[in-house]
Amino acid sequence: QLGTSGSGNHFVEFGEFVIERPLQSEGSALAPGRYVALLSHSGSRGTGAAVCDHYSKLAMNAGHSLSKDQARLAWLELSSQEGREYWDAMNLMGEYASANHAVIHRELLRAIGEKPLATFENHHNFAWKETHDVGRGPEELIVHRKGATPAGKGVLGFIPGTMASPGFLVRGKGLGASLDSSSHGAGRAMSRTKARDTY
Repeated sequence: QLGTSGSGNHFVEFGEFVIERPLQSEGSALAPGRYVALLSHSGSRGTGAAVCDHYSKLAMNAGHSLSKDQARLAWLELSSQEGREYWDAMNLMGEYASANHAVIHRELLRAIGEKPLATFENHHNFAWKETHDVGRGPEELIVHRKGATPAGKGVLGFIPGTMASPGFLVRGKGLGASLDSSSHGAGRAMSRTKARDTY
């Protein structure tokens, strides 16, 4: 399935990209102006969800004495074999998702006979080891950004809009109160289930 978009809210589309001031990142530089952009939003094509589901079940069966309402807050210690396996598998799925985007973009650009002037990519719905001060001095934390994306100082990220409103390429401000995070999308007024039942 490498090189395919998938279902849900995943998409691949062309659009107009407006740059208001010079944009530089990792060897890419674009002058202010209007460009044609190719945007893809997809993941690890189900394998990441399968990894998450497998290790979540292991965590929920690890005997944390959580109530039924709290069961999905169960965890695996990174010092345990299962915890290390989960961390490695999650990172592998992140690499797979990145490769998936690379293949989609490479093949579409090859089909239309073009080459990119610049490329930008960022993960979301992922976890990172980072150092933050949450009131006890700097410490290493695992920061999981479900529905969020990294927004450390100067870090580029993309926030998709809706089918009727634009998305934005943003540069993080590095706000410690948000653990250097930003929202990952426009959100929705109701769940998919509610929308299906209503419309």
